[in-house]
Amino acid sequence: MVLKTEDVNYLVYRYLKESGFLHSSYIFQFESQIHKADREQPNVEPGSLIRVLQKGLQYMDVETHLNEDGTARLCTAPFSLVGKHTCSAQPGNNTNNELPQPPSLLQSSSSRPKATTTTTTAAAAAAVAVTVAVTANTAAGASIGTVRPSIARDDAEHGGHTLVHDAAKGSEDMDIDVPDTERDALPPAPPALSSQQRTGKKQRVEKAVFLRGHSGPVFLCAWNPHITGMLATGAGDGTARIWDTRTATSLTPGAEAIVLRHDTGAAGAGARTDVTAIAWNAQGTLLATASFAGQLRIWSTQGELKQTLGSRQVPIIALRWNRKGSLLLSGCLDGTLALWDVANSGLLRHEYRAHTGSVLDVDWLDNTTFASCASDRNISIWHDGTPTPTRTLVGHTGDVNALRWHPSGKYLASGSDDGSLKIWTLNSDTPLQDFVGHAQQVYAVRWMPRSDKVVVASASFDGTVRVWDVLAGTCLRVLAAHTEAVHCLAFSSDGRYLATGSFDKRVRVWSIKDGTLFKSFVADDGIHDVQWAPKGRVAVAIANSQVALFDPLAPSA
Repeated sequence: MVLKTEDVNYLVYRYLKESGFLHSSYIFQFESQIHKADREQPNVEPGSLIRVLQKGLQYMDVETHLNEDGTARLCTAPFSLVGKHTCSAQPGNNTNNELPQPPSLLQSSSSRPKATTTTTTAAAAAAVAVTVAVTANTAAGASIGTVRPSIARDDAEHGGHTLVHDAAKGSEDMDIDVPDTERDALPPAPPALSSQQRTGKKQRVEKAVFLRGHSGPVFLCAWNPHITGMLATGAGDGTARIWDTRTATSLTPGAEAIVLRHDTGAAGAGARTDVTAIAWNAQGTLLATASFAGQLRIWSTQGELKQTLGSRQVPIIALRWNRKGSLLLSGCLDGTLALWDVANSGLLRHEYRAHTGSVLDVDWLDNTTFASCASDRNISIWHDGTPTPTRTLVGHTGDVNALRWHPSGKYLASGSDDGSLKIWTLNSDTPLQDFVGHAQQVYAVRWMPRSDKVVVASASFDGTVRVWDVLAGTCLRVLAAHTEAVHCLAFSSDGRYLATGSFDKRVRVWSIKDGTLFKSFVADDGIHDVQWAPKGRVAVAIANSQVALFDPLAPSA
């Protein structure tokens, strides 16, 4: 057995990516340089690191509870990865604690030497580990095979309800109820549910179309803003794809796809690297794609490669077009920003040494002003033509993961690892609002797409989504039906519904008016991204290499 550092690094990298920690996985891959290994990267199964740790725990459990004669002591105390184990079995007193042993592995006889913890074979350790685990579960009253009862809850438990504050009916003009003034504590337990609410049958999405073609996890999806049914996706197989979904139905799921390859770069000729960012320009005529190898490419809607920008081999994490579609902004893991003049043959207009940490997100205010945020905990406001930021916003105490300008341009929302959502204006260096309520990192933020309403939603690793009224300074809704971290969210074009995606394999669609769970879609793997088309379907990027399409507002059959 050989334990190699690069193997451990690769398993950690895969764990981060599979768990949805995309920024962290990119940073870890970049710093560990595992993408530059001499040998080809292995195609390990999902969850490999967890399985290795679980087997290690089982062996430690067996090693701790084996007697010198090869028998095992029954211990019902849990054996965890962290913390000291306190054994419930008294050493030397195994009269009633001996476990039945597989005779072919742990046979006790005078002709066989006594087994010790140092001479136990791997097969014997595995056999006893299974026996210990099964017996412990049975003794504790748990059913065999129940692994994560607190996490792996069935959809029926959440169907038709959400943990929200009950509030009086408000103005119909606002399209949502009057907010509850309580904003810092999680909501109380919901009232008892009816049998119909518990089944959630009316809330389950029954019809979905799956687009298949990617050979790696799909990280990103983006609808063309002007061409109905045109969808772009980016994945871990080194490709982006442009799909014509107009012909895709549940009966005929096949959709035409144009493959956009990122097959060369820092990893060497022929190597593939993750597509890390995709973005359509506002006119819907050009698609920008970026890769972990630092490739930045511009494509037509027909898949023609129009431009290749730059040659720096630094992972690109964020891409945004300005309103005119003439300038493209990219943010990199080394803390730099690059401004590209796409209208002028893709020339590098300016490169900014923007942050001391990795750039995690960027967004345009208009055609000349933009904002960036990074792992250095700062937000910078930039203007085209000036080499230094016009303003630096300091206040977050953790990495700033996401930022978005309000449609009116008056407000900037930022979400951070410190669990807060802050609202800024260009008139002050201190936040207008400092929303605290999430128990863990805020990973994504989205404004309601209406310039006359100042309502923003934040998604957190604590498994909840919160909807905030900025002008009132209150939390309107706490949407809590996910059982794992929420990585993505998207409003419908009219702002009445919100779709949220999580690594609990579910997409939830919520009614903003009353906070109820409107529809649920269950996938076969974790959700990396959700995007709502201007009119119609929701696109779902799934870790199992597929893209799902469904229309939550379509009439039920």
